Amino acid sequence: MDDSIVGGCLCGAVRYRASAEPLRGVICHCQTCRRHSGAPALAFVHFPAESFQWTGAKPSWFRSSQFAQRAFCAICGSTLGMREDVLADRVQVSIGSLDEPARVHIDDHVWTQSRLPWFDTRDELPRFATSSNAVPSLAEQPPGS
Repeated sequence: MDDSIVGGCLCGAVRYRASAEPLRGVICHCQTCRRHSGAPALAFVHFPAESFQWTGAKPSWFRSSQFAQRAFCAICGSTLGMREDVLADRVQVSIGSLDEPARVHIDDHVWTQSRLPWFDTRDELPRFATSSNAVPSLAEQPPGS
């Protein structure tokens, strides 16, 4: 039985598969994630890079800051993920792009100093004003946060 976690874009052109369990899940409240997703926050799940592969068309990448790039489908525009230069050992994909998003969980919220005042999730997860202590960060603050 294949326990891989799979997902892709809205039109189905870009597909991916992760053969390992996620390293972590995070909800980011920064303005860059809001603009990338068109949503009040963006949830990501991190997978080990060696366990991850693009199985369909490759996504397009946009350098959104000095430290990160954002992935999207060039055909339908779906938000697919991001990669941070400091986290070369992992791939981050948007939870909304997973075929079965309920299979993963969220560990914390980051960049809550930029959270929209009318958007508040009711959970007991740790919250970090900037980046989480779970991963290294080079960024002091995302642009526009």
